[in-house]
Amino acid sequence: MIDDGVIKYDRSNFTHSGPLKEELWSELENWRVKLFKLNLIGEYPKEKVGFGNLSKLLNWDKQANFIITGTQTGKYPNLTGEHYTLVDGYDLKEMKLSQVGPLEASSEALTHAAVYESNKEITTVFHIHNTAIWEKMIQGNYDATPKEVPYGTQEMANCVGTLINGRSSGVIVMKGHQDGVIAYAKSLNECGKLILELADKYL
Repeated sequence: MIDDGVIKYDRSNFTHSGPLKEELWSELENWRVKLFKLNLIGEYPKEKVGFGNLSKLLNWDKQANFIITGTQTGKYPNLTGEHYTLVDGYDLKEMKLSQVGPLEASSEALTHAAVYESNKEITTVFHIHNTAIWEKMIQGNYDATPKEVPYGTQEMANCVGTLINGRSSGVIVMKGHQDGVIAYAKSLNECGKLILELADKYL
């Protein structure tokens, strides 16, 4: 069952703005284009639900400030400043997100926040979807969130933080989130490489 795309966080602290400046998202977009071409980011044609989201850390100011792809942008082959959002605060326990941008952040934004909270060396989080990679990772006993934990929830955020356990790079398969896989790393290129290695191995 496809359970992506529905925002579960508190949406009350969203400040609508104009397009984000290109220097904030251009490097992230370079990787997104590559992953879109591999259909690791996109839209389920039948359900018309987007999948996949990318973020990168900007800085730490008590909490992680990060740029993330906006909600339901998976269908677009190329994004612009109209499609990225700045997350400048969050409360994982209360499921609250503070965000500024032309549209709301991805439904997985709190999970990205949890990854950054788990280790300050992490600067990039890529969340992709692919059935073959997802199944092979489950079979291969990769780090995994439990089957009963749905995406975009406090439970998912807690599980991801526990799995990372101080590491600065790695991959996680989300058993309770159909096709969902996360990579995290200290740089965009390292994070992208982790995803491409999975694609090379299992596709």
